[in-house]
Amino acid sequence: MNKLDFWMRFSVINFAVVALLGVLMRYKIAFSLPMLDQKHLQEAHSHFAFYGWVTQVIYVLVLRYLVKNNATADLQKYKVLLWINLAASYLMVVSFVYGGYFWLSIAASTAALLVSFVMLYYLSRDFKAVTEFSKHWFIAGLWFAALSSIGVFTLSFMTATDQLSQTLYLASTYYFLHFQYNGFFIFSCIGLLVSRLNHYGAGLPIEKHRMIFILMVLGCIIGFGLSVLWMNLPLWLLLIITLGTIAQTVASFILFQSIIAQWNLITKRISKTQQLVWIYVGFAFAVKILLQLGSNIPQVSEFAFGFRNVVIAYLHLVLLMCISIYLLNEILATNRFGFSKSMCIGLYIVLVGIVLNEAVLGLMGVLSIKYIALPNSQYMLFAISVLILLGLLLMVYAMYRTEKKPHTTAASQNT
Repeated sequence: MNKLDFWMRFSVINFAVVALLGVLMRYKIAFSLPMLDQKHLQEAHSHFAFYGWVTQVIYVLVLRYLVKNNATADLQKYKVLLWINLAASYLMVVSFVYGGYFWLSIAASTAALLVSFVMLYYLSRDFKAVTEFSKHWFIAGLWFAALSSIGVFTLSFMTATDQLSQTLYLASTYYFLHFQYNGFFIFSCIGLLVSRLNHYGAGLPIEKHRMIFILMVLGCIIGFGLSVLWMNLPLWLLLIITLGTIAQTVASFILFQSIIAQWNLITKRISKTQQLVWIYVGFAFAVKILLQLGSNIPQVSEFAFGFRNVVIAYLHLVLLMCISIYLLNEILATNRFGFSKSMCIGLYIVLVGIVLNEAVLGLMGVLSIKYIALPNSQYMLFAISVLILLGLLLMVYAMYRTEKKPHTTAASQNT
């Protein structure tokens, strides 16, 4: 049994905890739950989604990549870091639900943040023995995670000193979100993707790979400007931001083009279910890139930042439909847990639930332009959140029921 199997299973459990917190939030909106504060629930939900689910599973999958490419790497130190991050994440849930931002929740968040710094240090050292270019995506992602901490420290300083500035508060929040979403999360996923392409014999030519990487890095650094367009930036800075957005669009187009060119080869190595997931995630990422490009248009930017439902729909598009589903697929692609009927049904339920979630949030965003409320939306969103939770619980059940035996199907070639 692979020693990382436990962590991959536990990561899916953590995803289910994220969904459970989402169910509680939407239950409180649809009905009533006076014993819990909605803002505190929201803070627990967002922090655990970031650290308990996405960050934790990225660490696990990157460590699996490290073991495959550097057999001499010692996992013991990383095991300690995984436990610290996991403990800090669950402490965040309890402390945020109990009292929102106070010394305990801040301490737990700080502990998880410090783990990312130590991960960066150790992985940078152990990756020196790895020859694959894909390692640079993981290192860049961890650097962006470290960079995002400036936003956290700024917010903590303002809160501690009671010197709140609405402009700086929003800018710091968007700074953190940008370098987590578009930096750490996206870069880690692309690193896993290009590594898997190499495994399938469909790897990118090194020059093309390097160009995609450089364009994406530049686009991510400059792209923070898209999050602060509401600050009335000078024209020359707007032009630079537009060029950064175009750089990421070009890089994404080249990546898509390369995958499509090798699609026949890729499909021979993955199951029909995984092919569907690749298309599902590819569509979500393409929409993200197009929306990102379109946000350079002032009217689109004003619409995006002016309506809360639009912001929530976009964040869910990136975090759920794109990042979370791809990470979930990476766990399944190891074939350590099989593709049983229960597993596939659970996965399909999650996929459908996320699409329905996007559809309702998107419709609410469009209707909000005319200040029209979608009837019974609170009940629909609650039902959808329950559906996603049930799908994840079914997947967890399947992961614990499946015998870890070698398979001879196409899916078995994904390890």
